[in-house]
Amino acid sequence: MSKMRAMLLESLAPIETNPLKLREIDRHQIKRPNEILMKIDACGVCRSQLHGIEGDWKKYGIPPALPTVPGHEIVGTVIETGPKVTKFKVGQRAGISPLYGSCRECDYCRVGKEHLCDLAEVTGESLLGGYAEYITITEDFATIVPDSMESAYAAPLFCAGVTAYKAVMASEPERGKRQASLE
Repeated sequence: MSKMRAMLLESLAPIETNPLKLREIDRHQIKRPNEILMKIDACGVCRSQLHGIEGDWKKYGIPPALPTVPGHEIVGTVIETGPKVTKFKVGQRAGISPLYGSCRECDYCRVGKEHLCDLAEVTGESLLGGYAEYITITEDFATIVPDSMESAYAAPLFCAGVTAYKAVMASEPERGKRQASLE
C-alpha cells in the first residue's frame, strides 16, 4: 500500500508540547464508487481541533480514538475519482468541512440536517483528517472550490465560514434590514 505523511496525534497534550508527530501512514485510497481522492493543498487550524488535541473534550468522546490525524477545514486537488463520480473531474479543487458523511436516510438527513444524524462522521475526529497529504470523501460531502480562490484562504471557510454563515441565515435576514450593529 502507498504511504503518505501525516501529523499524527498519538497522545493528548497541550499544543505547546508538540503532541502532533510527523509520521508515515497508509495513504487513503478510493473504496466507494462515489469517492474522490484529493491531494491536500491547505488545512485550517480550527479552535475545536485544538480542544481535541489538548484533551479538553475527551469527556465528550473527542477524539474518539488515538492515534488520529486532526484537521477538518480542507481544500485539495482531485487526483482520482471513483467510477460513479459525476460532480468532480481530476484537476478540480474541492473543499471538505467537518461533516464528512451521514446515513442520508434518517429524518434529519432527509430535511438537510445531516449534522444531527446519529451516524454523522466528523473529519479529523471519527476518521483521519486533513493534517496529511491525501484524503478521500464522497462527492456528496465535498464542495467545488473556484480557481479564483486561493486554497489557504478557502480552507477556513469550511468550518469558521460555514458557522458564521449559519448564524446569519438563522437570523432570517431581510434585504435592507440591519442584522448587527457595532454601535
